[in-house]
Amino acid sequence: MAPTGVSPAPLRPRARSPPTASACSPRLCRRRPPTCLVAQCDALIDALNRRKAQLLARVNKEHEHKLKVVRDQISHCTVKLRQTTGLMEYCLEVIKENDPSGFLQISDALIRRVHLTEDQWGKGTLTPRMTTDFDLSLDNSPLLQSIHQLDFVQMKASSPVPATPILQLEECCTHNNSATLSWKQPPLSTVPAEGYILELDDGNGGQFREVYVGKETMCTVDGLHFNSTYNARVKAFNKTGVSQYSKTLVLQTSEGKALQQYPSERELRGV
Repeated sequence: MAPTGVSPAPLRPRARSPPTASACSPRLCRRRPPTCLVAQCDALIDALNRRKAQLLARVNKEHEHKLKVVRDQISHCTVKLRQTTGLMEYCLEVIKENDPSGFLQISDALIRRVHLTEDQWGKGTLTPRMTTDFDLSLDNSPLLQSIHQLDFVQMKASSPVPATPILQLEECCTHNNSATLSWKQPPLSTVPAEGYILELDDGNGGQFREVYVGKETMCTVDGLHFNSTYNARVKAFNKTGVSQYSKTLVLQTSEGKALQQYPSERELRGV
């Protein structure tokens, strides 16, 4: 209980996050083994399907890129083919010219144009710009090895560990730089606890440390920092093991040390 005349600082219970489907707790597995196993297998399948979708998307992207390069080269070759066909038709018309002097006037220019066209065709126009092979491969041997090494462990009966203690908020309080915490076992608990472990952080959001180990269900922690926020939690243990942690409590110490009131000289004289 809080000391007389001093109001305890407000306590704010912090609820633990519920277990998610991706991280199934052992307690949940013991309650619903089939559902838990199916959820774990579905999670593996979903992860594999996501990787499959990423792989197919990459293959499709590479395929579209190759098609674009091939289409561009086809268009370029089509233009060159049309130009060459036009040149050939022009040459045939020139050959039909009956005037020798006119033929001699255009023959040199025509020969240069034919050689230029031939050189352009020989500068990689007919060389494929894109190979048919994909620059990627799938190495599934590590995944298959992991799947073959997957162990199926038979579920055991629930271990007789103590139930999670319950912090009694109405009896927990702070006074100056001290904190008093009280807890109890759940009313329907059938497994006795041999002791409890009370943990407190450093008042700055750091790691928890053990401040009490014993059979008592109430503990007062002295020597805390003034104007600091501490997180506290407790768990029970027996020969089999330890229970889950209780809900975390946030404790706020006083802003400063209370000054002791000394009697004045007049009061000492009884005046």
